[in-house]
Amino acid sequence: MKRMIAIVDLKTGEVLLRSSDTSTLDVPADLDRDAGVAQLIKSHAHYFSTSGKSVSGSTFPRPLSWRVRGEECLLAEPGDTRVDGSSYTLVAVDPTEA
Repeated sequence: MKRMIAIVDLKTGEVLLRSSDTSTLDVPADLDRDAGVAQLIKSHAHYFSTSGKSVSGSTFPRPLSWRVRGEECLLAEPGDTRVDGSSYTLVAVDPTEA
């Protein structure tokens, strides 16, 4: 059985549990946090920047278990088993998790 890790959806504030092997991406510095989403295509994160422009930057997916409490990251959507082409949402690893 895989370990479950609590995350906080930064758009809704909802606390959810995700499998420790769920794919994550680092948050680009210029990510439009109001949109808070990215798409991974061939090792490049595609997202909208704070200036409203579409941006593509190289990235490397890492499992949720590599993140520390309170860290913000982009988390693969639940039920999406693809690595390439997956949608990612802005979350924080639950800082209250024991």
